[in-house]
Amino acid sequence: MKVKVLRKFRDKYTKEIYETGQIIDITHERYEEINSTAHGVLVEKIQEVDFDSMTKKELVEYAKEKGIELDMKMTKAEMIKELM
Repeated sequence: MKVKVLRKFRDKYTKEIYETGQIIDITHERYEEINSTAHGVLVEKIQEVDFDSMTKKELVEYAKEKGIELDMKMTKAEMIKELM
């Protein structure tokens, strides 16, 4: 997943310094780990797909491809929230 660096930090594994505004590619697990430190939220997800332009049916199909289950009874906003 692609994320945008919100606050400068040094990666504890690679020792690389990431600058504010930099776009990096990390796993979901690493995203969670980075944002769970005492330093607060350091990175934010970058939406790679324009969910707003998709229909509910398209959102459900997209989610299915990603292994995420959505219910057609959900609102479009709820679906988008689940996908982000």
